Amino acid sequence: MIRFQSGGRTFRRPAAQTPDPAPAVPQARVPARPVTPAPVTLSPEDARARLRRGEGFAALVVTGPLNLSGSRWLRTLPDWLRCTALTVDDCPHLSTLPADLQADRVSARRCPELQDLEGRLSIREGLNLSGSGLRRIQADLHATRLILAGCRDLAAIGGAVSVAHLDVRRCAALTTLDAGLHVTQTIDVAGSGLRGLPGQLRAGLRWNGVPVDARVAFHPESLTGRDIMAVRNVQRRRVLLERIGIDRFLEDVGGLVLDRDRDAGGERRLIRVPFDDDEDLVAVLVQCPSTGGRYALRVPPHLRTCREAVAWTAGLAVHDYHPTQEA
Repeated sequence: MIRFQSGGRTFRRPAAQTPDPAPAVPQARVPARPVTPAPVTLSPEDARARLRRGEGFAALVVTGPLNLSGSRWLRTLPDWLRCTALTVDDCPHLSTLPADLQADRVSARRCPELQDLEGRLSIREGLNLSGSGLRRIQADLHATRLILAGCRDLAAIGGAVSVAHLDVRRCAALTTLDAGLHVTQTIDVAGSGLRGLPGQLRAGLRWNGVPVDARVAFHPESLTGRDIMAVRNVQRRRVLLERIGIDRFLEDVGGLVLDRDRDAGGERRLIRVPFDDDEDLVAVLVQCPSTGGRYALRVPPHLRTCREAVAWTAGLAVHDYHPTQEA
């Protein structure tokens, strides 16, 4: 309280009120970032030798390419690894790749125990896992090219996967792709279990490297022999023939009969369909004497008789082909 006088009168003015302090705001706790152990830096030769001796490294920097191909002793790699290139092809007991891996190129082909791919992988050029035992990918993965061809047990690609080119040829168990998968340029689906792509995935389709559309890749039953005859690009025409099958193609377009004869299954015919800018398609039509099923077998275009053609399918010259019983 402050007092002062004016003209004999005393006035009182209340003291200024000090505002109550604002309540303390609890600070959010920021999770600590994982601490990377101090890495050991080695030459490629020293790294291979020390890994061969069974030395373990939490973090390893290799000053060049690390080639461990064919190493039956290799089961694991350092959790944190940096190198220019990592090659671990044909390592039968390797079960994991590093959880944190950076390299220009990585090749881990034909590693049957490599079944799960997890962690954080940054591969500047290509990651080749073809023919491995992969069943699942759940990783933060960035690469220019991801090659999974021949991973027959691979059923799922998940996580944050971003690549320019994806190769899933012959991945028969892979029937769907995760909606979060990011492919910017091409995806090769030949022989995979896929029957379509997620709606947001706009990558160009390939079939064994040949550009195709969704109809060829996923709906071959809608193709006709006339579609194939109208195609001028030789590589694309061969893909369409593969997708429709020789039997259906000949049913649609017919062909020139070069020869006829009979065997235990019934009549055989040798058929030719000429192409202007490619070798003629020549096939022998045979019938199985046991099941009655008819089959068209493509043979070299220089053959002129059914007997020559059937002998060729058996890997024999016509003068060596003398079947005693056909069943």
